Amino acid sequence: MTFSLPGLGELAPVDGAPDGVTCWTTTSGGETVAVLVEEPSTVDDLDPAFITGVLADRERLLAVARAAVADALGAAVAESADEPEFTFHTGQDWVLRFAECAEPGLTELGVLVVFEGHEVTEVDDLAESE
Repeated sequence: MTFSLPGLGELAPVDGAPDGVTCWTTTSGGETVAVLVEEPSTVDDLDPAFITGVLADRERLLAVARAAVADALGAAVAESADEPEFTFHTGQDWVLRFAECAEPGLTELGVLVVFEGHEVTEVDDLAESE
């Protein structure tokens, strides 16, 4: 099943998502954008206006995410954080993962910044996720 968002067009379904999870991806401004729906939620539980609003405000929110990374993990980590990926869930839960972080002690999984709406709720270096 395809999924469309205003301003992004049609998102491609991702094969191999875990049971109970439907995922679509696209790129916007050179960055990966993913939308996830986990059962029992449906696409009707997504907030397309919120998603497009976040993407329209991406530069400010990237700065907010980098500031949160600097506070949690240090300025050097924030400065090396690159390759942002946006993942949206139902409602206004979303995450921004910096897929590249060239600091010692970090894994290839990068750094995850969790948002509720426009507020950061967590920063995770994903070191324990392997």
